[in-house]
Amino acid sequence: MAVTFLTTSLIVFFVKPAWERDVELNEYQVLAMKTKKALGESFDLMHSVYGLCGEVGEYADAVKKHQVYGRPFDAENAIEEIGDVMWFVALAADCLGVDLNEIAERNIKKLAKRYPDRYSDLHAELRLDKF
Repeated sequence: MAVTFLTTSLIVFFVKPAWERDVELNEYQVLAMKTKKALGESFDLMHSVYGLCGEVGEYADAVKKHQVYGRPFDAENAIEEIGDVMWFVALAADCLGVDLNEIAERNIKKLAKRYPDRYSDLHAELRLDKF
């Protein structure tokens, strides 16, 4: 039975395109980088910075329209903008020669040191991960 499940899972993995199944962070990074414009190493890094700034601004604008102007919150647009932020994060990671899983793991370890049990203002101030 386990072999059947494994075989079925492998078939689904290789037959279904990425947009029809769950995508892991590292696979996302590989797929996203297939769509980057070849600008060269130093320009790719700046592209990631400018792109992050722009896309975070677009996400902020979606929230602003709801909070400030009282429009209905457009969650679909917000999700799309977060996806664009992810693309530029993947580009930044690629420029730094690191994969997204490693970045996520490092961040979780840092947060676990900084907030041993859960968030607190005291722990935020102490920044225990810096010692």
